[in-house]
Amino acid sequence: MELSYSLHLGNDKNKSIKARQEAKNTPSGTTSKNNNAIQNVKQLGKVNHHNLRQYDNNQELIKTIKGSNDIVKDVKELYLDLFDEARLEYNNKQTRDDRKIDNYFNKISNDTKHDLACEIVIELGNMEYWDEKSLEYKYQMTGVFEQQLEDLKEIVPDFYIANATIHFDEHSPHMHIVGVPVKENCKTGLSRQVGKTSIFTKESLVVIQDKMRERCIDEFNIAYGMDSKLKEKQKGKNRDITSYERKLFNERVKCLKQEISNLQNEVSDLEDNKESINKQITKLNKDKDDINDEIDKKKKLNNKIVIKSKKQLLDENKKLKEENDDLKRLNYQYENRYNDLKEKTDYLIYHLNKIIKKLPEFIQELIDRLFNYNNINIKFFKQQYDPEVKKREQKEMESRKRFNLFNKKEIEKATKHINGEMDEVAEEFYKTKKDKEKDDGLSL
Repeated sequence: MELSYSLHLGNDKNKSIKARQEAKNTPSGTTSKNNNAIQNVKQLGKVNHHNLRQYDNNQELIKTIKGSNDIVKDVKELYLDLFDEARLEYNNKQTRDDRKIDNYFNKISNDTKHDLACEIVIELGNMEYWDEKSLEYKYQMTGVFEQQLEDLKEIVPDFYIANATIHFDEHSPHMHIVGVPVKENCKTGLSRQVGKTSIFTKESLVVIQDKMRERCIDEFNIAYGMDSKLKEKQKGKNRDITSYERKLFNERVKCLKQEISNLQNEVSDLEDNKESINKQITKLNKDKDDINDEIDKKKKLNNKIVIKSKKQLLDENKKLKEENDDLKRLNYQYENRYNDLKEKTDYLIYHLNKIIKKLPEFIQELIDRLFNYNNINIKFFKQQYDPEVKKREQKEMESRKRFNLFNKKEIEKATKHINGEMDEVAEEFYKTKKDKEKDDGLSL
């Protein structure tokens, strides 16, 4: 089995000249470069809060193998041990009080040119290896990390360790080491000073990591009774990262694994339901075809209805036109009949008027006859014996006969003619009405 190894030193990329120049050109005055170096007491407090999990009740998953439960206190005490003698020596040489150093820890904390302390994180094996291991199995790494602490003291003797804490509460066991790098025989200032850039360079870090990783795999095999190998060291993997970045990475890997597992389960479910899905698709396609057929039938039926309705309207319109023409013809006939009847009626009225005009004379004659009725004997006598009277009476008699005969014939003729015309009109009217009712009955 091959295991990966990592040894990371917290960096301070934001302190470089280039980073400071980039920060000046941004609205926020900052850069995107990571900065997990311990530059002052405030950042040291954050490391203390994180490494000792002061916010967590699961303290059994945190094991401190060097120092106390207060990293700030541990570093302050280490500063006294490392630099107080050099501080007193330096102060004794100063003739001005303003140049003397009362507290070297505070001085470095307020000095932006130096880091107050350094943090190293060591980890063997990745989340994939440790994910299924028991807590007891992980606890066996305590001895390995204790030996790594001794190896570090030997390989980097100028790095003095203030605190070392092991975390078992994350996916992979790992150790946080907080210490102070020391530079000796300084020409200016204290003879002994904080010197991160002198102790940890790109070259020295490569050497330190190579030595530490070889010793770590040997110590691991002894502790676990195994014969594991180290994975080949990858180029570009020596960059410094924070424990927070590692935690995010591990959590992301775990999430991705869970997502992959979920996707595999979904794929398996889809495979199991493939036949059912295909049947549903087939049924949906059939339903779709049925719906399309029904739509086509509805369209055809609708077209037939439209065509039939149009034909019916045309037929009804034609019939109405024909009926209108028939009514026009009847109206024309009735008008002609009316005109004929009116003409004949006018003729009859004319002759009646003529007769009526002669009525007074006729009536007067009747009156005279009635008046002279009593004298009929006298008239008769006169008629018998008076030739003139008889002659006049004879003349009047003939005149009256002619008048009565003429008027009677004319009236009878006119009346007969009018009655005949009225009968013909009435007969034709009733015949036309019956034909019309017969045609309407057939059409229904």
